[in-house]
Amino acid sequence: MKKRLPSTRVYIKDILEGFYVKGEGDFEPNYLITKDARKVYRAKIVGTVVREPIIAEDETYGKFQVDDGTGVIWVLGFRDDTKFARLVKRGDMVQLIGKIAEWRDDKQILVEGVSKVDPNMWILHRYEALKDKVEHIKKARTAFEIYNTYGITAKAKVIAKNKGISEDLLTTIDELYGIIMEQKAEEAAFEEELFEEESAEVSKELEEVKKAVLEILRSKGTAVSLKFIQRKLQDKYDPETIEDAVRALLAEGEIFEPEVGYYQILE
Repeated sequence: MKKRLPSTRVYIKDILEGFYVKGEGDFEPNYLITKDARKVYRAKIVGTVVREPIIAEDETYGKFQVDDGTGVIWVLGFRDDTKFARLVKRGDMVQLIGKIAEWRDDKQILVEGVSKVDPNMWILHRYEALKDKVEHIKKARTAFEIYNTYGITAKAKVIAKNKGISEDLLTTIDELYGIIMEQKAEEAAFEEELFEEESAEVSKELEEVKKAVLEILRSKGTAVSLKFIQRKLQDKYDPETIEDAVRALLAEGEIFEPEVGYYQILE
């Protein structure tokens, strides 16, 4: 019989800000790594149902939203678990347990159990969740110091063990850093792509303005002022772009400046 993974009392905020990890292979469980390096397989939260449950006509799924004061998250049930959405209504305070999932970058909870609770349960949950979090952070700080100094080497593991830090915590920190670095690399690549696209758009517009400036100078046949050119093109382009185009044409030797502020085409 497969052993059920432990549940962790967490705030919804920790889930929303955490990093979802899809297990490798069909039999490896999915999980969440919080910013403070806690690995959460199943979440236990207490909060208020803030949206009336929605159930599909064919009853293949049901969902509702829960708010615990730190954040709001969707709770979903599929097939047999759709029944849990029928047990609650808007305004109910509930305790629920479920696996964390992600859909289009939005964190969700796949409900495994839900029950209505007294408001005192919310206070107890907040206390226990905070207590667990504080205890974890104390160990995590030491673990981060060890990792940042020695990595995940044999020496790091020995030092961690002597300080009461589990090897699993070091491994989780290593995984957390890996995820963060990967995300930063993706963001950097995305920003570079955007920059290249913007640069291409700017270059395209500049070429259009340069052609427009040359047409004006050809039609006039004499030197004209920058202000005259800007007035002629003000409906299509901003003054700064027009000035950039004039500078570019000067640098390329297409036009010259017979006197300050006046330009003429070089035939």
